[in-house]
Amino acid sequence: MKYDKSKAQGSALTTFLGGIAILLAVLFLLVKLATSGYFYHSVEESTPTAIETRIMSAGQVQEGDGTPVGQRTGEQIFNKICIQCHAVDSTVANAPRLGNAADWGPRIAKGFAVLVNSGINGFNAGMPARGGASDLTDDEVARAVAYMTNESGGNFEAPAVNADGASDAAVPADSAAAGGDVKADGKAVFDKLCVACHASNSAIAYSPKLTDQADWAPRIKQGKETLFKHAIEGYTGPQGGIMPAKGGNAALTDDEVKAAVVYMVNQSGGQF
Repeated sequence: MKYDKSKAQGSALTTFLGGIAILLAVLFLLVKLATSGYFYHSVEESTPTAIETRIMSAGQVQEGDGTPVGQRTGEQIFNKICIQCHAVDSTVANAPRLGNAADWGPRIAKGFAVLVNSGINGFNAGMPARGGASDLTDDEVARAVAYMTNESGGNFEAPAVNADGASDAAVPADSAAAGGDVKADGKAVFDKLCVACHASNSAIAYSPKLTDQADWAPRIKQGKETLFKHAIEGYTGPQGGIMPAKGGNAALTDDEVKAAVVYMVNQSGGQF
């Protein structure tokens, strides 16, 4: 076989030139990539992106929908987290379903503060603390609880969301003014707390409804002091109805609880 030296030299030259062309193309692409903004900007630069990076607030966190942590509504939280166990058609054992008054009734009877506490700290083995979402604030948990209970026969007041992210207390209580009108104070407590179980259209079993004289008459006969004691210390009725101590809000004073009892009784045929 005759060896063609010129062909071998030409093939080597072609390979060499092809390698150089590929190398130049790779270098060109790397330069374009580096100047396209793909890589993180140095904070030492004066570009708009670099400046924005330097002045960004520390700890700035937003949920996927753009709502800052602390300002999410109860419905938002339900649709992202709680729905996994509390959906209308949920099959999770012992998890009350949204809109199901029978599931929620006994729980609502425990009071808002008790439910919020269970939501924040967890309850038994089935309810994880904060629904498993550790970034939820206490007020956000309270809003989620209020949303679910109010969709299921309850009537709780959720903490408000303000423009600056601050919110009201989860279960506010009105302090009785010295020498104030007992009826007015009692109504204020009723409107914020007791209404969840004692509203005139309440679906809570064994809970006397406001203005329903048939419900209240046997209780009124027990006397003022007995009703005060049950409301302050808590009471379980012979048929299983549960009255949590201070309606589940330990922040209420004894006088506020008594004022609420007087208000409900006097609106329902009594005269305390």
